[in-house]
Amino acid sequence: MNEQKLPIPDVRPPNRPWQPIQQNETDIATITFYHCDPKSLVIPIRDISNRNDAKHDPNLETLTYGLFSHCFKKERKGIVEKGITTQFFSTTRANNTRVLTGYYHPTWYCRINNDDYAIAAESARFVSPGYALSDLLSFFEGYPIDQFFYWKYIREKKVIERLKLLINSAPDATTQYVAEIHRFEDLSLKQYGRMYSDRLEGFSWKYAGELMRKWGLI
Repeated sequence: MNEQKLPIPDVRPPNRPWQPIQQNETDIATITFYHCDPKSLVIPIRDISNRNDAKHDPNLETLTYGLFSHCFKKERKGIVEKGITTQFFSTTRANNTRVLTGYYHPTWYCRINNDDYAIAAESARFVSPGYALSDLLSFFEGYPIDQFFYWKYIREKKVIERLKLLINSAPDATTQYVAEIHRFEDLSLKQYGRMYSDRLEGFSWKYAGELMRKWGLI
């Protein structure tokens, strides 16, 4: 007789196995680079068209980071341990121009293993087409906002406030990002027979629950 499988519980935060990030009184943020899809000419979504390495983060579908990928483990650990409440994002557009695209407000974490965490945001705001970082140097009074590789801490309160001001001053395009992500997933499915290297479907909380059960977290 086959053992009946238990239903997958709702794993959206604040449900288990998520825990609240203990927010500290600190003026630290992070800024994170992601690869942009070169075929998305207006909205700078993550690179989904890459047949061999379609990107999973930032996962605006679930407002998570590091749940479906292994990007920047040290940064995610720092967000949890330092109680960081703002994670900015940037990407590269034409002519290798870095642009500021949005932010998360990290609110919960999930311990994937003893030394690795996934992040979930209570809210996010992304703008399109973004702000060229090289054009913002005077606005940031010479702070080298465009000089980092994949991610870095921002420890200057004034810089953090001005980054938020820029993003909050532009129309919120987060829903357009998600729609564009789904459109490009469908295009990849038609062209390659899959959306991601190991998936015919996109990302959802149902899939997150399946992963968490597989990992023994629920």
